Amino acid sequence: MKTIAIIPAYNEESTIENIIKMTSLFVDEVLVVNDGSTDRTVEATKNTGAILIDNIVNRGLGKTIQRGYDEAIKRGADIVVQIDADGQYDPKEIPKLIQPILENKADLVLGSRLENLKYKMPWLKKQGNKAFTWLLRRLTGADIKDGQTGFRATRKEVLETFEILGDFTYTQEMIVKASEKGWRISNVPINFYQRNAGESRLMPGPLSYAWRAWIIIIRTLRDYDPLRFFGIPGIIFVIAGLMFGTAFLYKFAIVGFIGHTPAVILTALLIIVGVQMIFMALMADMMRK
Repeated sequence: MKTIAIIPAYNEESTIENIIKMTSLFVDEVLVVNDGSTDRTVEATKNTGAILIDNIVNRGLGKTIQRGYDEAIKRGADIVVQIDADGQYDPKEIPKLIQPILENKADLVLGSRLENLKYKMPWLKKQGNKAFTWLLRRLTGADIKDGQTGFRATRKEVLETFEILGDFTYTQEMIVKASEKGWRISNVPINFYQRNAGESRLMPGPLSYAWRAWIIIIRTLRDYDPLRFFGIPGIIFVIAGLMFGTAFLYKFAIVGFIGHTPAVILTALLIIVGVQMIFMALMADMMRK
């Protein structure tokens, strides 16, 4: 089976050459997708013999990954390995990543980082990874160990059945869509190291990470589990409205009047909004399916 590795790169001049050379030992071809780098990433890549795909402007990680997958399939890949250019993943672990596919035991293999961290990952980022992974397990029913990993191997047939639409959400999107199509998902423990140089291009700081993490979680729930996302708040609103309404009716039965017009209006609004959200949940779930 022909194996092609794709390496998305944005301003990784100090590490890209070594990663390409190490990766090329374990795959048939290496594709580097340069996402509008402003440093010497392109020049460093040209010295390695890797195939270079160049985004003239920065298009974001999701579109860059999708372009790499498309090009790998065009070049006849049976298995596509995705690995980062910053040196946090070890190319020597590519063989064990693709082994479940070669043995026909899996279609998408995720390199699970959290069991073998080789540096002290920031607490906020570690908890965020655990939250994403828990969410993906709930959405897919699959035994996902690390839903955020950027080191993964995928059978070409899996990639041909869907397209990546998100940017920072592509890691979750691939897993959810593969699960929905019935593809087998497996996990392989891998080592995860400190960046060789510079700061993360995706998560420059803890506040930025926390903000984006919550946005990704909310969008993932909204897009892939709208029945719960809209339905549960809708039910809560309706129940709250009914409780207020019951209290007012009880008061009316006892004293003969209700009073507090704003409270009565609030009761009606809670029930109306709740019913609308439940209806929205049903419609969104139907559209998704």
